[in-house]
Amino acid sequence: MTDNDKFHDVVSAYESVKLTKQALKSENEKIDAEITKAKEQLVWLQTAYLPLQDLKDGIIEILAVGAESYEFASIRPGITGLATNAVWSNRSVAYGTPLNYKTLEDALSGKLGDYPACQILTPQKTQFDDRVFLSLLFKTIEPALRDIMERMTPEEFGYGGISPSEIGPGLKERRGMIQSIKARIQELEHKKGANAEKIHALS
Repeated sequence: MTDNDKFHDVVSAYESVKLTKQALKSENEKIDAEITKAKEQLVWLQTAYLPLQDLKDGIIEILAVGAESYEFASIRPGITGLATNAVWSNRSVAYGTPLNYKTLEDALSGKLGDYPACQILTPQKTQFDDRVFLSLLFKTIEPALRDIMERMTPEEFGYGGISPSEIGPGLKERRGMIQSIKARIQELEHKKGANAEKIHALS
């Protein structure tokens, strides 16, 4: 192989590297555009209003979660306090262990005070919390709440001040779409990063 041939091979390889780098850069530009578009769609999905029926279903979900939260935050600890001697005014009983027979009988006879431990549904006596009813009676209350909402007008839910174009897909569909777009963005970011590594290696 002559020097001229070697030079030609080097130039050819250099041009090939330049073309490859340019192709990778162009691909990353397209990826950036796709990521931007996906993020814009994601923002729209996250901020667009729900169809009216989906909003009603969402309200029921919020109330159900609030009911469960109240159960774990207030009612269960209240029952635990009652069961383990934590809230009786008489501190002679053993704290942290279950009520024994004598303590139970003393409580029933009034010897342990004025039943402060019975305040397990609304622990703060000066504060009333609707979640106490939701927690205990949600399955009973839910049909009545749904019936009330069915008799309410769209305007009562705030739909009088928005246009149909501001309303996006339904709750279930939208949750799936958002997860799909997030996965796609992650995939694109990974591909972009791999291309950037190749470009760096070719530099």
